[in-house]
Amino acid sequence: MQERIDSMLKRDIAVGVFFASLMWLTLLFVFLVTARIVEDRAVTVVMLAAALTLGVFNTLSLLSLISRYRNERQHVYGEDITHLDAMKAIQERARREGAAR
Repeated sequence: MQERIDSMLKRDIAVGVFFASLMWLTLLFVFLVTARIVEDRAVTVVMLAAALTLGVFNTLSLLSLISRYRNERQHVYGEDITHLDAMKAIQERARREGAAR
């Protein structure tokens, strides 16, 4: 069970890092494209501040979520695994009953 929990945690961390990276790339792309169009330097500075604020808060929330999942991994992933195993058992039983008919 612990191996499955660790595997699920690693996968969730990888997905979180992937999406956070995509967010930062998107913010950078949008800022660079928009900064070329905007002529007012003050507006460009506000856009940069907004992009950085959004990126920092989203990254911090992701890090907080990862920390929580690490600390409560037994509870968070244990329930998921229990439900997944129960669903597999139900599907297997239904498959066997359907094949027996």
